[in-house]
Amino acid sequence: MSSAPTALQFNTGMVRRGLPAAGWREAVTAAGDLLVDGRCVRRGYTEKLVDIIERFGPYMVIAPGLALVHAQPSADSLQRGISAVTVPDGVDFGHSHYDPVSLVIGLSTTNASEHLDIVAGIANDLEGSEGLVARAAAAESDEALVELVRASLPALALR
Repeated sequence: MSSAPTALQFNTGMVRRGLPAAGWREAVTAAGDLLVDGRCVRRGYTEKLVDIIERFGPYMVIAPGLALVHAQPSADSLQRGISAVTVPDGVDFGHSHYDPVSLVIGLSTTNASEHLDIVAGIANDLEGSEGLVARAAAAESDEALVELVRASLPALALR
């Protein structure tokens, strides 16, 4: 990843705290729908997020309680952005070590060459964010959750 931060859209309209999700599909759909609402992707992108997990399993669960859901850029990708959904009771993705997931971060990118770099940058940043899932669950406002995620992802310029 280059030394200049990669700009991604992220604001209070792209978070949902306290989702009472019945399962991972609902949590992933909520993360995707926030990207749709933020005009980062078209509705088909949300369906791709679910399809990828159904086909390839829970590899997007990258740390205890944390999933980073993303799909390769396509015609449904409009701009770079992230979303964040907290699920108080957690949902199982079927990961042998990191379930249940209480924080789902959705990601949209606009071209394949940047996609892996951004995913790797997020994964690297989140690796050092001890307690992020618990702090996200305890965020008392959308603004607090946005600031927490921004502080946890210094490799990105979240706007």
